[in-house]
Amino acid sequence: MNMTKFLTRNYSFLAVSLMLDAWNNTDRCMKRTEITDLVRDVEYINSIWWLDNKWIDSVSQKYLTIDPKLFSNFIRRGQDIGNKLTVISRKLYENIVLSENNLQDFFTWLEHFQDNATFILVTHPLAKSVEIRLLDILKKYGVSSKDLDQALLDLSITRKSNAAEEENFDLFFIQKQMTRPDFDIAAALEDHTRKHAYLKYRDPFSGGYTIDYFRERLKGKLELPNYFQPYANILAQFTEDEKVLAEIQEEFVFYRTFRTERSYEALYYLERFLTFTEEAYKLDLHELSYYSKEELILFLRSSQRVNPTLIDERRKGFAMLMHDGAISVMTGQLLLHLISKRKAESSLPISEVRGLTAYRGLVTGRARILMNTTDQDSVCKGEILIVPMTTPDYLPSMQKSAAFVTDEGGVICHAAIIAREMKKPCVIGTKKATSVFRNGDWVEVNGFTGVVRIVVAPV
Repeated sequence: MNMTKFLTRNYSFLAVSLMLDAWNNTDRCMKRTEITDLVRDVEYINSIWWLDNKWIDSVSQKYLTIDPKLFSNFIRRGQDIGNKLTVISRKLYENIVLSENNLQDFFTWLEHFQDNATFILVTHPLAKSVEIRLLDILKKYGVSSKDLDQALLDLSITRKSNAAEEENFDLFFIQKQMTRPDFDIAAALEDHTRKHAYLKYRDPFSGGYTIDYFRERLKGKLELPNYFQPYANILAQFTEDEKVLAEIQEEFVFYRTFRTERSYEALYYLERFLTFTEEAYKLDLHELSYYSKEELILFLRSSQRVNPTLIDERRKGFAMLMHDGAISVMTGQLLLHLISKRKAESSLPISEVRGLTAYRGLVTGRARILMNTTDQDSVCKGEILIVPMTTPDYLPSMQKSAAFVTDEGGVICHAAIIAREMKKPCVIGTKKATSVFRNGDWVEVNGFTGVVRIVVAPV
């Protein structure tokens, strides 16, 4: 088994338990996604997801000749389930009283969250299959190898807005109405915060945006982004069947962000529900976030707590592994041994990573790795910002940086949008830049080829 680093993303013990439990339930996965080629090997080790990349390659190859309707139906089902998850997530918090009805809302939330999770991993090979087919089409129409990635990027720009864009639209229109004497700015901001606060939630216990955050943004000039790039000349050559694939590519770009947004939104509201429950039962803060799915259900039904010693071990760090139908948990010395093993397996020296170009340009500078926004003061002007993914909280460091590099993200991710607005080179979706480079490395960001590499520092 060849487990490789897939991406870096921080989740609570409970969230990982819910996702692995969903992926391990093959009946649930096949019923919801109608895809039979399911992941069987995945690991979460201290914020790093490890995956058997051979699975992604084999599935993407298998679906190269599949009727495109399969992809469209897959995305439609995923969006339906994601929307249901949003409805129950907000209801779970808005009706936050410990009653039989509220517990039923939690169990409904649990079903919808795990249904949404069944789509998360299998989306990657399906989307890759569509990308491979589009690249072959572009080659057929004479697009040169050096321009293929950019042409694919142009075709991938979706006309649908993600949640961060919708928030910006909403705040933009609030700003436009502020000069009206009858406009209730306080009520508008309260509604805005209620709707969009969850967008800040990207790490366990990180909380949401406050009304003061949005009020502060209103002091600046808000604009609607205009980042669409021309691709009509490419599409004009496509046959009708080829245009269908291009439309599906757009849908995948949107959906990959959508399904993640729905997960974070759901976990944000769940965490607030759990905090309320902890206060009601006089539990330690965030204790329930270190329970597994089964342990949490048992507690809610019978008030049976997990041994505090075990909770303390999980707080210090944990790994959760799924292999061939079995899920295991490691903490303490077992965790340290596993980390050492995975580090040895991936210890081959790597000096470059590849991703998608979100904005072209060629820049060199010292690398600055940020795993979250708490260390933004360390960023110096002209450095290369390398992060798992960006959110609006990263704007201060993005303004100082010469270029951005992310582990995650698609062509409408936050980093890509800001790169276009700031006109700074940006390479997204490298999967492992934060683990390949170190603070102080002199790196080159090639926004023409999508390659980020270590170069010899100047004298």
